[in-house]
Amino acid sequence: MFRKILVPALSASVDPRALKLAVETARLFDGHLDCLFVHPDATEISRYLTPMGPETAIYSGQLAETILDADKKSAARVHQLFDAFCARERLDHKGPVTAAFCEASGNATGEAIRQSFYHDLVVIGRPSREDLTLTGAIDVLVECGRPVMLAPNGPIPAKITNVVIAWKESAPAARAVAAAMPILAKASKIDVLSIAESREEGEQALHSAEMLAEYLRGHGLQPQAGHLVADDRSMAADMLLEAATEKLHASLLVMGGYQHSRAREFVFGGMTRKVLHQAPIPVLLAH
Repeated sequence: MFRKILVPALSASVDPRALKLAVETARLFDGHLDCLFVHPDATEISRYLTPMGPETAIYSGQLAETILDADKKSAARVHQLFDAFCARERLDHKGPVTAAFCEASGNATGEAIRQSFYHDLVVIGRPSREDLTLTGAIDVLVECGRPVMLAPNGPIPAKITNVVIAWKESAPAARAVAAAMPILAKASKIDVLSIAESREEGEQALHSAEMLAEYLRGHGLQPQAGHLVADDRSMAADMLLEAATEKLHASLLVMGGYQHSRAREFVFGGMTRKVLHQAPIPVLLAH
């Protein structure tokens, strides 16, 4: 079960949609969410300071003060946003769903990864389209060892009822399904959807989807299996998202992340990267 959920404030901010998605997920399991803000420590501050000669050392001190002042204001802003969110959602220490604001020092991404080891799920906001490398978000996904749920830019579903599994015979996809089992057990509708990269591969793709559906039936679930054929590989992500949202009306997409090297995914615009930018619904990923 997802009883402990982490919402890290990457880039010194927290996405309100990530908080909303985290609390709606926590409500499925009477869970707890931690909003994490990381202050820069001395090592982090030194990374911003360009080596200077003795005659300009005074400016280094001024820059450090500026960084600390900006950090203080960011922390206050995030804490205020979190408190307002808890008030709207009527979260308190009595439960059944609880929340806390947590602070730490160090590198924001590194500390988010470390803290995720002690949580069941990490929820983050959608990386901006300007962040082409997805810095931070992808580091957390790849290194945290926990499932990561990505909040969409649009509305957060009031309840996760319809789940689509983007299935491919790969270790990341298998780990994503295993991670999603607590949510799948509570879903009212589950669709397993595999994508073939040619019509010749369509039969095999459907067969693998049916194999996963049969596996899930062995756990008492009632999934349906289907497949898509993407003659143009670059359109696979678009076809997946269209089928999941417009045809199957999913409130959550489950998929593996970054089967290939991250460099290769970036160069070829891999499906993981496209889904991270474009999915209009929450996405649960595992690496």
